[in-house]
Amino acid sequence: MLARRRLWHTYALWISALVTLVLAASGVAQLWLIQRETRTAVEAQQALEANRASARIDRFMREAGTLLRASLSLLDSGHIGEVDADVQVELLRLMRQAPAIDELYWIDPHGTERVRVSRMGSDRVGTGEDRSGLPEFLNARADAPWFGPVTYTGNQPRVVMARRGWREHSGVLAANLDLAQLRNIIDDTRFGREGHAYLVDGEGHLLAHPEFLQVLARPDWTARPAVQAAIADDSADPGDLVEFDTPEGESVVAYFTKLSVPGWRLITEQPRDEAFAPVYRALATALLILVLAVLAGSAVGTVLARRVVHPIQQLAEGADRIGEGRLEHRIELARGDELGHLATRFNQMAERLGDSYRQLETRVAERTRQLAAANALLHARRDEAEQASQAKTRFLASASHDLRQPLHTISLLVGVLRRQAVTPEVGQLVNHIQASVAAMEALFVGLLDISKLDAGMARPVPGDHDLAELLRRVAASHGPEAARKGLRLSVVPSRCAVHTDAVLLERVLGNLVSNAIRYTQHGKVLVGCRRRPGGIELQVWDTGIGIAPAQLAHVFDEFYQIDNPERDRGKGLGLGLAIVKRTLDLLGHRYALRSAPGRGTCFSILLPTAEALPRVPAQPEALAARPRIAGAFVVVIDDEADTRRAMQALCHSWGAHVLTAASAEQCLTLLDEHLRDPDLILSDYRLREHQDGLAAVRQVRAHIGQPVPAIIITGDTATADLRRVTDAGLPLLHKPVGADRLLAAIEAELGAHPTGGCEVVETQSDSDHEDSAGR
Repeated sequence: MLARRRLWHTYALWISALVTLVLAASGVAQLWLIQRETRTAVEAQQALEANRASARIDRFMREAGTLLRASLSLLDSGHIGEVDADVQVELLRLMRQAPAIDELYWIDPHGTERVRVSRMGSDRVGTGEDRSGLPEFLNARADAPWFGPVTYTGNQPRVVMARRGWREHSGVLAANLDLAQLRNIIDDTRFGREGHAYLVDGEGHLLAHPEFLQVLARPDWTARPAVQAAIADDSADPGDLVEFDTPEGESVVAYFTKLSVPGWRLITEQPRDEAFAPVYRALATALLILVLAVLAGSAVGTVLARRVVHPIQQLAEGADRIGEGRLEHRIELARGDELGHLATRFNQMAERLGDSYRQLETRVAERTRQLAAANALLHARRDEAEQASQAKTRFLASASHDLRQPLHTISLLVGVLRRQAVTPEVGQLVNHIQASVAAMEALFVGLLDISKLDAGMARPVPGDHDLAELLRRVAASHGPEAARKGLRLSVVPSRCAVHTDAVLLERVLGNLVSNAIRYTQHGKVLVGCRRRPGGIELQVWDTGIGIAPAQLAHVFDEFYQIDNPERDRGKGLGLGLAIVKRTLDLLGHRYALRSAPGRGTCFSILLPTAEALPRVPAQPEALAARPRIAGAFVVVIDDEADTRRAMQALCHSWGAHVLTAASAEQCLTLLDEHLRDPDLILSDYRLREHQDGLAAVRQVRAHIGQPVPAIIITGDTATADLRRVTDAGLPLLHKPVGADRLLAAIEAELGAHPTGGCEVVETQSDSDHEDSAGR
C-alpha cells in the first residue's frame, strides 16, 4: 500500500499542482487588474460626487457674494445715497433675496457701523459704533469676497462674508451666513448604499453632514485621517484616495476636494467593503474556479494513477499481507518484466521470513521472561527510591527549624557569656566555644540549604523588586564583618528594578559578599550593577587573593576551598558558592566568574529587568550613631523557654528592659501591668497553636495603638513564609542569630525610629515578667 500511495500521490499531485498553478497565476493577475481598475473607478466616482457637491456649495457662496456685489454696485454708482434709511431698505431687499443671510451690516469708509439688519433681532440704524478694528473691515476686498472663521451660534455654524466697494465712499458690506442650508447639498451627495459627503473648515470643524446631529454635537475631527490629509494638502489639485479605520472599527475609503472658501474641504467617504465589492466578487469567483479545477485535475490524476500503478498495487497488497504476518501468502503476478521478477523475490522473502519468524518466536519468549523479571525488580527499586525521597523531604522540612532552634539558643547564651566578667582562661574558653558554635552554625545552615535545593523544596516566587533595598540590606548585614577585617564594603546606589525572587537573590548576594570578605585581606569589596542589553548585571568585586584558572572549574563544588589545606573553619566550609550555583540555576539567572590570582575576583549575575519600578517606602534618615538599646523596653515573644531566657539575659547585658512571653496573649496580659509602651518587639515566626510572629506583632501594635518597631526571627526557610515577612515590611533574621548580628539589627531598627529607646532604668525586676513555668 505504501508504494501505491506514493505513486498515486505523485501523479495526482503533479497534475493538480500544474492546473492549480496556472489558474492561480491567472487569478492573481485578474485580481490585480480588477483591484487597480476598481480603485480607479472608486476614486473617479468619489471625485465626481465631490466635485458636483463642491460646485453646488461654491455656487451657493457665489450667489451670496454676487448679491453683496450688486448692493455695493448701487453704492458705487450713487443710486443709493449715504442716507442710512436708503441703505437699510437695500439691505432688507438683499436679505429677502438670500435666505441664508441672517444678518447684514454696512460699515462706512471711516470704520463706523451705520446700518445693521437681522432676522433674529431688531434693526439698528445710525448707531455710529466703531468697527474699524473688525477683521471684515480690515481684510475685505473689492475683487473677491472675504470669509471669516467659522463660528457657532446655538451649535449652528455661521461664517462672515465681507466685500468692499470699488469706490472709497462705498465702505464695506458684511453678511453673516447661516451654513445650515448646506445640509441640503450634503444630503443630495450620496452614492452607493452608504457613501456620503461632509464639509469641514481649515481647523477640522464639522460644518455640514448628512446627520445633522453630528453638526450640533460639534465633534473634533482633526484626528480623523481623511480630515488630516485634507487639511495638510495645500495644493490646488484634488487629493488622492485615503484609506483608514474609524474608531468604531470600520474600514473606510475617502476623497477630498477644495472649495472656493479658503481652508474649506469637502470630503466623501464610503465603506471599503462596499467600494471594493467587485474585487471581493472576483476573488470568490476565482477561488470557486480554482477549487473546481483542482477537483477536476485530481480526478484526472486519479484515473491516470490507476492505469499506471495497477501492477504495483498487486505487489503492494501482497507486501501488506506479508507485513501483517501472513507469511504463507504468495503474490500471483504473471508478468515477465521487472515487476514479475520483483513478485518472485517477494515470494522468496516470505518463505525465508517464515523460517526466521519461527526461530525468533522461541528467542522472544525467552527474552520476555527475562525482561519481566527485570521490570519487577526495577519497579521495586523505584518504589524504594520514591519512599526514600519522601522521607528525605519530610526530614528536611522539620530539620530546617528543629536544628536551627537549639543552635540559636546556644549562640545567644554564648553572647551572654562573652559579656560576663570572667577570668582570662574562661574568656578564652568562651571564645573557643563561640568559634565552634559559629562553625557548627555555618555547617548546619550550609548543609540544610544544599539538601533543600537538591530536594527541590525551594521554589522561587518571582516578582518585580527594587535593587536599592536589596543592596541596602546586604550592606547593613555585612558592613560590620568587613569593618572588623579593616576592609571597605562599598555599595553603589542603584535605581534599577529586576524581576526575580528577592529572598533567594538576597541569600545569593549575601554568600557572594561574605565569600569576598573572607578571601580579601586588604582593599575593598565593591557591589553594584550595570545595565546590559539582556537586563541588569549585578556584580561583586573584591581585591582578594583571586582564583587560579585551574581552580575555576571546582569552586562551585561542595566543601572545596582555596588556600585552606588545614581546614580552618574561620575560612568557611566551602558551601557558599555551591549554594550560589544551585540557587541561580533554580532561578534561571545566568552568571559568570572572572578572577586573576593576586588581583581579585568579580562575580556577575544577569537579572531580567522589571516591567515597572516597584514602589519602595522612603527610608527615614539615620539618627546620630550611638547605642540605642541601653534603656530601651524590648518585648520578646518565643514559645521556647530556653530561648526566652537566653534572649532576656543577653538584652539585660546590653542594658535593656526586657519582657518575655510565650504568646501574643500572654504578652498583652503582661503589658497591662506596665505604664510604658515597648520600644521594640522581637518575635519568633513560628509560635505554638498555629500562630506566627506577624500576627503577634499586629496584636501588640493594635493593643498599644502605635506601630512599634519589630524584628522577626525565624528558623524556617520556606519561601512563602519568608515572603510574607518581607511583604509586611519587617526586618527578618534567620536562625541561628549571633549576639553581634542581633545587637546590630536591634540598634539599626531602634535608630531608624525616633521613638525608639529611652533613658536607662533599673532592670532587676525583669524576671517577674515570666510566669512560674519560665515562659
